[in-house]
Amino acid sequence: MPDVEYMLFCCRDIEHQCGFRVQAKTKEEAMEHARAHMANEHGMKEISRETEREIEKNIKPVKVEE
Repeated sequence: MPDVEYMLFCCRDIEHQCGFRVQAKTKEEAMEHARAHMANEHGMKEISRETEREIEKNIKPVKVEE
């Protein structure tokens, strides 16, 4: 089967000791999941613009075999 590109975010990449990872079809979808995770698991009800930039910077494309 062909490889498909997904967008991957790992919480540990922004200096949290956390195993959360999300793969999504788009960067926007990965960002939505990351925001929800930050609110629910790290208590960040309001995410600073600096943290949003860090999340965005750390969403990377990965190849996944489907």
